[in-house]
Amino acid sequence: MATPDVLPHFLSTGNALALRARRPLSAAAVEGSRRSIFDTLAVTAAGTVENCTRAAYRSCADLNGAPLSARDVALILGTASHALDYDDVCMLATCHPSAPPISALLGLLPQLVRLRPQLTLGDFLAAYLVGAETTLRLGEWLGFKHYSLGFHATSTLGSIGSAAAAAHAMNLPSEQVHNALSIAASSAGGLRANFGTDTKPLHVGFAASAGVRAALLASAGARASNDVWGPSGFELAFSGGQTPGPLNWHQNSEWTIVQPGFELKRFPSCYLSHRLIAGVLAIRGRLDESTWSQAVHIDIEVARHGLAALKYPQAKTGLEGKFSGPYCAAAAWLDGRIGLDSFTDSAVLRQSCQNQMQRINLRERDMDGESLDTAPVRVTLRGDGWREDILVDWAPGSLADPMTRSQMEQKWQDCVNHGDCGQAIVSGLSLLDAPLDFPAEKLLMPIRDALMASILKRSDGDVQNVCLTLNRAKADLAT
Repeated sequence: MATPDVLPHFLSTGNALALRARRPLSAAAVEGSRRSIFDTLAVTAAGTVENCTRAAYRSCADLNGAPLSARDVALILGTASHALDYDDVCMLATCHPSAPPISALLGLLPQLVRLRPQLTLGDFLAAYLVGAETTLRLGEWLGFKHYSLGFHATSTLGSIGSAAAAAHAMNLPSEQVHNALSIAASSAGGLRANFGTDTKPLHVGFAASAGVRAALLASAGARASNDVWGPSGFELAFSGGQTPGPLNWHQNSEWTIVQPGFELKRFPSCYLSHRLIAGVLAIRGRLDESTWSQAVHIDIEVARHGLAALKYPQAKTGLEGKFSGPYCAAAAWLDGRIGLDSFTDSAVLRQSCQNQMQRINLRERDMDGESLDTAPVRVTLRGDGWREDILVDWAPGSLADPMTRSQMEQKWQDCVNHGDCGQAIVSGLSLLDAPLDFPAEKLLMPIRDALMASILKRSDGDVQNVCLTLNRAKADLAT
């Protein structure tokens, strides 16, 4: 057993991180946090109308009308935040770092403002930063091996990050924070095999809810072992039994939201599809319009493991399309754009699109030393008497090609319109400019309430139907 005065590196560095987060944050860290929270709330609004979100709500709703718990709301909003696969990413750990901790904090928000009536926007940002940083440093430690084993890193790592965010926001003492992280570790899970189904976004809900539950359990006195972060714990279990190298995380390390930074998604699909989409769109844009109706052959070459998540060679549903390199390339060529409406079942099943997918070839380069976050993607198009190619060596939405404020606001508007939240969360725009000492309750509770109201108005009928079914079943049993 780890002795009280000898903490594993992961926990001792986490302690230093928590202290650092309570001091004034750098301007770059504040700006990055505002952008990612704003972006995550936008895509959550869009996800409120999706089937997976409604299912999450139906699973939690009490048939007698009892209020939802913090864990329930974290599950529901976490699912909505990832429903469209439009939330930010960071390739340091091949995961979505923001959706789980933000959803956990939103789930806990009513309790947080009771616990800390003076809770500010700055406090919320700091708790989020602690959660995202914990997620990514843990993922960096495990390396790509964790993802290649079949785990959905957003879910496994996000459970720990959500617990870190929640514990920080609750001002738990360090011993309880350690317990919360170790409790959350026993809830970590999520498999890439479920990509392209409702279960992938549910993974984020599971992670957010597990983090809230772990922090509340630790606060209530539940204990766990620090050995979870030793050589025979989480790192061994989630790296296939191969002990990773030393943890490259130190108390003065730059915040990951600053370096390497988080990528805000321009397209609502798997991030590994974004460079190929950008390549197809770039080539299409430099061709004469007369070529756009042609059936073309498209060859796409990516780095090793660049197709790991793109598992559907011939997509048949909108969800599958998000994880289909051929579909994303075909839609980009045929439509000249990729948006929220690109991933409906009807868009994917268009005969022209189904035919074009069969003329697309993707392959991985067998080259050592390439990293997924920097390796270029080569896209080649061949038509009637012409050939064009491009090497996409930038990542859309990354620090090399960041979204402008105008583009972020347009994404916000598209998302709230898609979710029919509209005017109800127009106040979200103030997130980008509100002073750090602005009350968190006044700024964030209206957004939380609007998101939940959007989900409830689409799901209450479903819950009533469940009630009717159960009542009929009871009547049948009685007779």
